[in-house]
Amino acid sequence: FWKKPQLITLIACRMIQISLEHGVCKDSVFGFVQYAAIICNFSKSEEVKYIQEACRIGKVGMSLLQRYGSPADIMPKVYFCYYGLVAVYLEPLQVCADNMRKSFEVGMSSGDSTLAVNNTLVSIKLAMSAGENLQSCLAEVDYHLEVMHRFQHKLLLLPLLEYRETIVFLIGAPAGLNGTSANPLELISDTSQTKREQTKFMNKMLQSFWGGHSTRCNYYAKKALDTSIEEDFNKLYITWLTALNSFRGIKNKNGTGSQFLRVKETFKHAISTVRAAAEISRWNFQNKVYLLEAEMFSFEGEDVEAQASYASAITSSASSRFIHEQGLSCELAGLYYKKIGQHMAAWNFLLRAKQCYAEWGSQMKVDSISKMLESLQI
Repeated sequence: FWKKPQLITLIACRMIQISLEHGVCKDSVFGFVQYAAIICNFSKSEEVKYIQEACRIGKVGMSLLQRYGSPADIMPKVYFCYYGLVAVYLEPLQVCADNMRKSFEVGMSSGDSTLAVNNTLVSIKLAMSAGENLQSCLAEVDYHLEVMHRFQHKLLLLPLLEYRETIVFLIGAPAGLNGTSANPLELISDTSQTKREQTKFMNKMLQSFWGGHSTRCNYYAKKALDTSIEEDFNKLYITWLTALNSFRGIKNKNGTGSQFLRVKETFKHAISTVRAAAEISRWNFQNKVYLLEAEMFSFEGEDVEAQASYASAITSSASSRFIHEQGLSCELAGLYYKKIGQHMAAWNFLLRAKQCYAEWGSQMKVDSISKMLESLQI
């Protein structure tokens, strides 16, 4: 998977071919699910029919897994492909994260610690994307770092540390390792450079976005996209955040002319991509569509439509239990109402944003919103 990823497609297709010619066995499950993961990873997000077909194939594979009693020797790798690469387009992110944790436990209990540890990075990424409590995420990361130290697994240490850095940044806490005996410098190895860089740039982008650094966010987003050849969930998420960040940049700089054109072009690509994903899973993506639309309506001065879209984004985020994105929607709604001079409405939305960020566990964002509230003259 890491050393010769170009062989994955060939192996998956050959496994399916053999299964169709000679009959299905328990190992056929991995062939079907891996093939579905390949289609999802290399199809553009707006190519809905291919991703939908891949999701159907993946569900067939998961049905076969149940038929064979979910054997422990194949379950972790099947869960990695399905819940880590396929189901993110279909099932709630919270379900995907929970099942990745389950695959870790099965892998550890069956003695396959290498495969179990490989699933940890995906479970952390999904937990963060789903807006799980940041303190819980930090505790989970530190536990996995301890496991890596105990079993001397080096492959994914650096990417996991990148996510830890982001979690600590969002919490607004010191970056110590909370008592873990792991020494990161002792475990560093030759993880795929491209994979390492993509994770590094992705996390730097997240830190820049939530920290309000528009130019820096765009820089790292471009770096992350340039190091990825797949059209995977990461790329979709980056596209969405980049579009939101582009509105922030234009507001901060009061730009005109070509800057406005670039914002519209970024929005056009992002909205088509995220809308396509929302056709498959409204739970995971519909709130993101509403928030993009709200920012564009605000940008163009269409107040009635903007207010309706902000309200829909907040409601949809709450319905999907994305507390961090609910907070973001409230924050952006508050800034919009401040812009049009409705300071009481702005105060109420910013206060709701502060409550959401507190529930998320981000003291950094709570402090940021507190400063915004202080600046309002009510």
